[in-house]
Amino acid sequence: MGCSRVVDCSAIQAALSAKLDGEPTGLDDAVIEAHLANCEECRNYYNRAAELNRMLNFCAAEPRTLTPPDLSEIILAEVEPEWRRHANAKVVGSLLSRVLLVILGVVYLAWGITMLGDSASISVQEDPLTSRLLAEAVAYRIALSVGLLFAAWKPRIIAGMLPIFGTLWTFSAGFAARDLVFGVADSQTGLSIGLLLISTIVLSFALVNSSGPGILRRTWNSLNAAPG
Repeated sequence: MGCSRVVDCSAIQAALSAKLDGEPTGLDDAVIEAHLANCEECRNYYNRAAELNRMLNFCAAEPRTLTPPDLSEIILAEVEPEWRRHANAKVVGSLLSRVLLVILGVVYLAWGITMLGDSASISVQEDPLTSRLLAEAVAYRIALSVGLLFAAWKPRIIAGMLPIFGTLWTFSAGFAARDLVFGVADSQTGLSIGLLLISTIVLSFALVNSSGPGILRRTWNSLNAAPG
């Protein structure tokens, strides 16, 4: 049936749009209903507008309808075993590195004490140079021993000790290469270089274990004044 012209279709459609938006229509509901009953065009318009309105209202639904499910238990169930594995590995690594630091500290201490005993047989008056060099070697080894033992007790100081041991090993290896060329290297030279290298490796392992793999890169960048 054709559209009733008592009320213009544009006025009816404007009223329908206002009704869907919850605004005053300006027309009686009976007039709108009577018009819709006789106008297929306006009925189609109303149905399309109502469907669009429902789609828009879905995006602004009440919070309770959009509350996501609680996935915390599922996430924790997946993450916790991996976290425990890393945590256990870190504990084992920390314990191992501390034990190795203590062992190295004791070795340096024993070596220093042994050299101290040997120095008793050297007369300061007859051979002052050898006596002084031996005393410095004893102090050097005992100092390294104390440093390693203290690092095992307070791992946070390892970052400051690692450059010292690394530098000592680098220069000692260079001087040892020179002594080897001139044929004056001895077993103590090899032992000293070996212990310094092992100490540097253990300190690096302890530092990475306590601060994460990125600590060496961050330390190098800070030494080079480069951004992290």
